[in-house]
Amino acid sequence: MSNRFIFPVSILTPRRLFMIFFLLVLSNSIYGQTNWVKEKVVDGITAYSRIKEGKDYYEFRTVFQVHTSLSTISDFICNMNNFKNWMPNCIESIIYKRDNDSVFYAYTITEAPWPASNRDVAFKVIREKTSPQVTQITLRGVSYPLSKNNVRVKDYHAVWILTAKSPDIVVVDYTASFHPGSNYPNWLIKNSLIDARINVSQKLIQMLKK
Repeated sequence: MSNRFIFPVSILTPRRLFMIFFLLVLSNSIYGQTNWVKEKVVDGITAYSRIKEGKDYYEFRTVFQVHTSLSTISDFICNMNNFKNWMPNCIESIIYKRDNDSVFYAYTITEAPWPASNRDVAFKVIREKTSPQVTQITLRGVSYPLSKNNVRVKDYHAVWILTAKSPDIVVVDYTASFHPGSNYPNWLIKNSLIDARINVSQKLIQMLKK
């Protein structure tokens, strides 16, 4: 007699097949890399979102052009002490350690609407010129003494890719992600986070016009 196991097909009811398919799709969407989804275009700024690879929250991206030079916009973004003067809702920003002009550490506090607590984050900044026309600025969260008055932003990561299309036109590709640290589901706060990235991009354009 054969000992081969015969799988009981009868247990695969339509309901069970649907649940298996749903769980496979959900697992892939949460933990696998997905393509960028275009969300909206505002004032020439194109906004995208997707689930961050290996995480269960979103990352956001904006792409736009600025009429300035590559060195001007690079220096402006890297002046973290000035963040509080143009980054939306930023009430404090300092550079607390500097290895050199291309590697340093900064700390910011962002005001949150009542009754939420303000958010703070510390990050390492690396500026590198990947080609004569391209500069990349990477911000990655690092450990820093906790404040009892603020909620620490976790898993912070942002990248500015600056590409000079001409001596006075730069294409900005800005990506940012962090754990929202909220009890609300990510899909519920997604639109507000998209609008926040667009607001950052708009403020940068405005400041560079001055």
